[in-house]
Amino acid sequence: MENFNSKNGTKVRVYQGDAISLLAFDVDKKRAKNLAGFTIEYGFKQNGTLIRKYIYNRLTFDKDFMLQNKIPVRDKNSTLYSPIQKFNWVHVPNTDVSTRKADFGDYIYSVTPRYIKDGKLLPLDAALTVEVKIPVKPYIEKNCAVGFTRGFVSSVAYAKRFSRTNNSVRPKVDDQLIFDIKQIADRTKRWNSTLNKSEDVPYTFEEQHEWLGWQARARILEFIDEAINDKNLELKVLAFDLNEPEICKKLLKLAEEKRLKIILDNSESHTKSKSWETAFEKEFLKVAASNQIFRGRYGALAHCKVMVQLKNKVPQKVLTGSTNFSTNGIYVNSNHILIFNDKKTAKIYSDIFDASFGEENMKSFKTSLFAEKDHQVAKTSKTPQMTITFAPHKKETAEKIFRRISEKIEHQDTSDVLFAIMNDRSAGSILSSIRKQIDNENVFSYGITDTIGKNDEDFEIHLYKPNSKKGIRVAARGIKNNLPEPFGTVPGIDGYAIHHKFIVINFKGRNPVVYCGSSNLAFGPEQKNGDNLLEIFDKDIVTAFAIEALRLVDHFHWRNTEIEKSEHLYLDSLNKPKSWFESWFKEGDLKCRQRKLYIKE
Repeated sequence: MENFNSKNGTKVRVYQGDAISLLAFDVDKKRAKNLAGFTIEYGFKQNGTLIRKYIYNRLTFDKDFMLQNKIPVRDKNSTLYSPIQKFNWVHVPNTDVSTRKADFGDYIYSVTPRYIKDGKLLPLDAALTVEVKIPVKPYIEKNCAVGFTRGFVSSVAYAKRFSRTNNSVRPKVDDQLIFDIKQIADRTKRWNSTLNKSEDVPYTFEEQHEWLGWQARARILEFIDEAINDKNLELKVLAFDLNEPEICKKLLKLAEEKRLKIILDNSESHTKSKSWETAFEKEFLKVAASNQIFRGRYGALAHCKVMVQLKNKVPQKVLTGSTNFSTNGIYVNSNHILIFNDKKTAKIYSDIFDASFGEENMKSFKTSLFAEKDHQVAKTSKTPQMTITFAPHKKETAEKIFRRISEKIEHQDTSDVLFAIMNDRSAGSILSSIRKQIDNENVFSYGITDTIGKNDEDFEIHLYKPNSKKGIRVAARGIKNNLPEPFGTVPGIDGYAIHHKFIVINFKGRNPVVYCGSSNLAFGPEQKNGDNLLEIFDKDIVTAFAIEALRLVDHFHWRNTEIEKSEHLYLDSLNKPKSWFESWFKEGDLKCRQRKLYIKE
């Protein structure tokens, strides 16, 4: 969903994502002179009362300018006094520290261009303010839910809410598969407005998990709880990593009630005596029969992350995506889940489960019709049009699928390609096509990749943003976590930060589509791993994924060491706005294309 409004040369378009909004704003070029940025106010109802707030900006004007303009120190980060110096903004609603609830509802965004004249920040001009209304809530539409993890364990937002140095999402003595998430995880400094000072307070693993797992965690737990609370429901589960304490506890309860059947990967790291999967299997066999669990792998991995709900043995609903059911997958990685409340889609996944359960079934899956055919889901009033494929594939089948996606990426009508991809260094035409479009001046590309190798220097996150045709390496392993002011110290991260595997094509073009799921989008793994890859033709779902790509690029851009050059908003020596906006209006510049792309119909 998106809405648009304009007034006196100011234009605003706002897009609805999953519990998040993308705002795009613009001014006529003749109104760009002395432009200091944009003030963004938002309003929503809370317990029947209209609450109005200004969006927070971590960048501020320098001290001299603030003194000269009598800007209150405590309000200096409000966009009322520190306007946004770009033409778009991804807004995540506040999550209250005490209640742990987010402010969801119908939002009214008010965007006003701001100007500086003779060294003074001019007051708001209501004649230039544009208001746009849109729902800000979890994405649950058309019998489909989309949920994302925050993936922000190494961020200023995490450091201010939790610990600046500790990112552990499990107890330090980590020898229990299931632990009490209500126990204290650590302590942190938080501002107490009542005491008007910082206070050292404890926080629990549950509080930490809710914030980091965000909508993906909420949807997964809701999905399992639905089965627990309805004795007519049972689950079929395909899992790769499995150690999230609440998920494991709930699955074992279903197992004890003979309402769980599970396929659990048995690749090398998962079959060690101290692996979490081995620990789960032991607990499972204490309460359920051995014929209800199968430990196996296809050519290499049983890599799907799937849950199917069945009611009286009939498939009803399915959960899938890139998110491993583990503390790392939900609380450290950036990941996604999708839920389809659709019997046909659920039956497809249920049949795939049955065709994989058991050693002989799994061994022959690659040559089965399940792996060779495209599984089509027709568009209805409540279900998006989709094509789903299941790996591992024979070489010729994998080539056909990759060729189809690559042709879509490189098609002459492709206007934009947005992506977030965990890159395992495997070759494949899909990643090659994305790299090709990064260099294509006629296609707007914006995205992020994360690569892990054998050595510390091989751990790399690259982002691709306007004015950058080559990937810029941003903070990952091996790069310091002590950021310049006003950002401060954030906890480090081992392993992947970006675990997504999704590509958005034509977010703002014809026939928008998103490719997502558990597939690593790499040619070799597609012939060895048990995976699922979804091709979804639905503008609203595509928009949700597009916003996720933009959110991640913006986040890791802050982590870029180049941020040392921009501690404050742009002003020249005469306290006039530097021409920060010139590139946004310069034809041919990628920032200009970004501004036009987001604002257009």
